[in-house]
Amino acid sequence: MDTVRFIRRIGLDIALWYCAPAAFLALYVLRYSKPAAAIAPHLHAISLPLIALLAIRIGLAAVFRHRRRAYLFAATLVTALFVAALLVYYALVLIALRSWGDVIAWNVIPSFFEQADEMADSLGLSSTLAALLPLPFGAAIISLCWWYLSRFDWAHEFVRSRSSLLITTLATCGLAVLAIGCFEFTADPALASQEPLSLTLFPQERGSDLEGLTLDPVRASRLDRLQAAARARYKSVPGAHRNLILIVVDALRPDHMGIYGYSRDTTPNLARIVARHPTQIFREVHSSCADTICGLYSLFSSRFPQGFSFHPMTLHEVLRRNGYRVELVLSGDHTYFYSLKGLYGRVDSFYDGTQARGYFINDDRLVTDHLASINDWDGKPVMFQFHLMSAHILRKRDSRPGRFQPAVRYALHGSRDIGPGGSPLETAVNFYDNGVVDADAIINTLLETLERKGFLKDALVVITADHGESLGEHGLFVHANSVREEVLRIPLVFISYGYQPQYPAAIRPFPSQIDIAPTILVDLGLPVPQSWDGLPLQEPQAPAYSYFEEHAYAGLIDHRDPRNVWKYWIDRSTQREFVFDLSTDPHENHDMHAAAAGALLAAWRAQLSSPAQQLLAHR
Repeated sequence: MDTVRFIRRIGLDIALWYCAPAAFLALYVLRYSKPAAAIAPHLHAISLPLIALLAIRIGLAAVFRHRRRAYLFAATLVTALFVAALLVYYALVLIALRSWGDVIAWNVIPSFFEQADEMADSLGLSSTLAALLPLPFGAAIISLCWWYLSRFDWAHEFVRSRSSLLITTLATCGLAVLAIGCFEFTADPALASQEPLSLTLFPQERGSDLEGLTLDPVRASRLDRLQAAARARYKSVPGAHRNLILIVVDALRPDHMGIYGYSRDTTPNLARIVARHPTQIFREVHSSCADTICGLYSLFSSRFPQGFSFHPMTLHEVLRRNGYRVELVLSGDHTYFYSLKGLYGRVDSFYDGTQARGYFINDDRLVTDHLASINDWDGKPVMFQFHLMSAHILRKRDSRPGRFQPAVRYALHGSRDIGPGGSPLETAVNFYDNGVVDADAIINTLLETLERKGFLKDALVVITADHGESLGEHGLFVHANSVREEVLRIPLVFISYGYQPQYPAAIRPFPSQIDIAPTILVDLGLPVPQSWDGLPLQEPQAPAYSYFEEHAYAGLIDHRDPRNVWKYWIDRSTQREFVFDLSTDPHENHDMHAAAAGALLAAWRAQLSSPAQQLLAHR
């Protein structure tokens, strides 16, 4: 092989290898507003598998020096494997960016494949077709690689015309370059520039990756010292306590629940239950974020995102210190999905979708079936935490048509904030409402089982959500992509079994997700940790502000004038500000930023600029 042709073919290999990264980076930077500084380190990082591939091809050529067809077969399979892995990785990153705006972490990838069937359903593909898709995908890549190598391979001819010593020397040098490159990549991953491969492989080294929210290690460590001090000061209350049943329904919107006045009867079982038991239905409750991880952190640690730390004092810990047994039965992946299991800390039992053999990971039947298998209540106080996925976009595929039709899964529907307006999509609303009906039935089954087993003789049942869901309002779908009211408003229902709770006649407006845990403890007669920022809803005092955050968006709700409750938020990527009067415009259709007083804007900006001010303002 002459030198010119050798260089051209090597150059063609390199050029073709970088086609997919170039297309991906264009989307990464232009479509998802990631920094251009990620381009160079990613191109460098992606050169490492290319070097490995070229080295393997040389090695195969040496092994099959006199058998070209056998070499082509082996080289084709290896090359196809590398190319397929690269394309699948980019697809997963783009789906993750679309779903919650952040690069996928390595420990989340198993969950993606567990939910592939539901993703295919959102594209209108049958289960059989979805299962068969990898076959033509793999066949196409193998065919293209065979065609390419049959015509443009250089390795076999190069190796045949060179001595074994030279080939060994080149292979050794190639392996050395690869080893040095891998060492440099792992020793100093390009996290600051948001290089995607670094973010995938080293999620914990960017502080703490919480589905798009990253903790600052310095501030989080400082806050952990305050948490440790609060632990030391906390005094538990001995004696018998009533049971706690906490049900979190993923992505549940209150305005699509019949008990909140929705025109459709989506919660007939809950309506019957609340009619028979003392119940407090809290309205206008806002989550701290529009995604699961951040929402659950806020719920259980009673902290806004700016106050998150690595080792918060959680509701689970407080209850265990007061003699409770803590049992978690969870649909979905809480083990690998951004290591959510670590938030819960020490618990007495943990069961989620990753442990449920024979069930789809998001099938809520795994929750009801597991609960049915436990023993009756032994008289000791217990907390049950349930997590349900029936209302989620990636819930189990419906085995039969739901009540509301036509219904279409909208996971991959185009989503872009168009500002005021944007009507809900009928097929998306129908799909979502069918899920709410299913969640209502699951909740009824859980409570019937708990009552039959004796757990509800003296118990508080709390039903809430981690975040809401967009169904086409403002042009948006799903969640984790905005801070609009549709993704921030959550239900909060307290149902008392066997006792009469004490609540003020008028509950303060616009409670926050961080107020839920303190309200639970007061209802149970337990002291609230000093490290928590939430305020019990049994007490009348209202905070000046509450806060919310989701990726580039951050904002607050100004409670200082109960007649005019303002919502202010900023897009930190563009510095554009938004102002809405939630008292008169709960659907955010009239941006009042241009008319807002300068003093108000200055006060809101100051509140968002300092985490310490935020926490003081809430108190």
